[in-house]
Amino acid sequence: MQRLAPNLLLQRISTPEDIAKFICAALEQEAMTGQIITIDSGQTL
Repeated sequence: MQRLAPNLLLQRISTPEDIAKFICAALEQEAMTGQIITIDSGQTL
């Protein structure tokens, strides 16, 4: 995975902390429903 990092949009691999921060932020949203959100440092763009 680290070899892929320079080819990604953010040029780094998402960490478990990045994902945890997003989950906490998403749980605070009252209007978000049924979303599929990809956290992959821009790999699928």
